[in-house]
Amino acid sequence: MGWIKDAKANSLLIEAQRAIDEGRTVFTPMLNTPMTHHTMSGSIPGWAEMIEAVESCGWFLQQWTVGSDSKGRPQAYPLFRRR
Repeated sequence: MGWIKDAKANSLLIEAQRAIDEGRTVFTPMLNTPMTHHTMSGSIPGWAEMIEAVESCGWFLQQWTVGSDSKGRPQAYPLFRRR
């Protein structure tokens, strides 16, 4: 995994763990599309790694919504719940 993907996944892991420490039962981050992502179909770099990082500390993906930013790039809004 590249260092940018690592940094994003680690940052999200820290936020997910903080939510657990605060007693949260849901966690709702925003995942943005990397600027280097082409408009072709395929995996969005970093998203799988970020989801895996959040799930590694006890959350599970409950729902998933995707919208667009001001430039038309996908943004995901996953809803995680505690196991």
